[in-house]
Amino acid sequence: MTSLAAAMMTLDITVVNVALPEIGQDLRAPLDSLQWVVNAYTLTFAAFLLTAGSVSDLVGRRKIFLAGVALFTAASAVCALAPDPTVLIAARALQGTGGAMVLGTSLALIAGAFDGAPERARAAAIGLFTAGGAISAALGPLVGGSVVEWLSWPFLFAVNVPIGLLIMYGTARKVPESVVPDASPRIDRAGAVLAVLALVALNYGLLTGAEQGWSTPRVLLALGTGALLGGAFLAVQWRLGARAMLDLRLFAIPTFTGAVLLSFAARILSFGLLPFLTLWLGGMLHLTPFRIGLVLLAQSVALTLAAGLSGPLAKVLPVAQVLALGMAVASVGMVLGARIGAQDDWTALLPVLLLLGAGAGLTLPHLLALAVGVVPPARAGTASGAANSFFPLGTATGVAVFGVVLTNRIADTMSPAALDRLAVPAESTGQLRRLVAAGQFDAVAATVPEAVRAPLLALARTAYTDALSVIFLIAGSAGLLAAAASLLLIRERGKQPAGQAG
Repeated sequence: MTSLAAAMMTLDITVVNVALPEIGQDLRAPLDSLQWVVNAYTLTFAAFLLTAGSVSDLVGRRKIFLAGVALFTAASAVCALAPDPTVLIAARALQGTGGAMVLGTSLALIAGAFDGAPERARAAAIGLFTAGGAISAALGPLVGGSVVEWLSWPFLFAVNVPIGLLIMYGTARKVPESVVPDASPRIDRAGAVLAVLALVALNYGLLTGAEQGWSTPRVLLALGTGALLGGAFLAVQWRLGARAMLDLRLFAIPTFTGAVLLSFAARILSFGLLPFLTLWLGGMLHLTPFRIGLVLLAQSVALTLAAGLSGPLAKVLPVAQVLALGMAVASVGMVLGARIGAQDDWTALLPVLLLLGAGAGLTLPHLLALAVGVVPPARAGTASGAANSFFPLGTATGVAVFGVVLTNRIADTMSPAALDRLAVPAESTGQLRRLVAAGQFDAVAATVPEAVRAPLLALARTAYTDALSVIFLIAGSAGLLAAAASLLLIRERGKQPAGQAG
């Protein structure tokens, strides 16, 4: 039940992207509203993960899990029936909150169900859970494209309703409570509020900065506020010690710290890249949403196969070496991606996707199992929420950093001098760069006379693929650093330092 719920919540992160044009047309939604159809889910999902996991350790994990599924299911029904963009965005925010309550408790429920079982059995269960979520997210574009092409976008949300009801029924009957709720739980309310506000501000700043520019006042205010609130949260947690929502002493466990950092890096190197690959496939190569989903399916297939091998491989090699191997394989894929040029078609991306999927398959099944397995059982919900919080934060960071690289590289290639040689008016420079960065190559062609259309499009394609090459090289270097970090931090059996609270 937990794996099915996690797959449903994770799928909803990516499945909606390909439906945005149809949603915009049906609801007459402007571009900024469409962006918030995606961002509203991401923001609340990221903001409530840590709080949901920590509170579940006190009031009951199954209780929070069931409440999250119920909220997500009800919000999905509202999404399917939404009459305007405002209602849809509000319902998406509620979906994200419900998703956080589910993902923040799922790992702890699985760990509790396997309490007393052999360590490898629990690791295999958590690995299956993690791989299922990753595959669901990767399948999002294909599922979304299929539904939009043959049905309509409300079905993307309506299908969650019967599945959610099935999960609630199965959980109530079959899933035991993995923690005895405290009769009078002492919830760290100050920490909960600060954590939610800090994560909302940071994720909002990263998401909005990637879309509107990093010098805009609202972005600077959000990032500054997020940093201040984050500092206040850490100060409160340090003062409360074992009574804190997030016991900072958990980070003294090298394996826990390594698992959290690698979770962050894994999302930067996967979903942080995805928007730019999708723009290349759809905007520059003009593939339909369904065909984009089929191309990206290569990554899902490789991930599934590699995830099946990661468990047996961990019996032969230390887990740290398996993780390092996964990151190194992904880095090789990034280096291959740097060779994609302006004349290449989608087939040039296939070996890249296969290696990225294989690297993720070797890595992801172990990360959350390590994070939950090396902390005291009473803190399993906290560990689950903390580790999961770094997934969406990693995605937002990747999109933000790579977005800056893309924009700057396109500006360098489409310099005023280069455009002047094509007799493009200087006042059009900024608009053309923005269109290329957004993958709107048809709009680029429509802005200039037919005489310069062909050379301008050639320059635009070169600018975008050159920027992709730089992004791939940066990501590949980061992957090698993550591989080294796994060898340094991940221990065969992480142990809790003496004196830490259980």
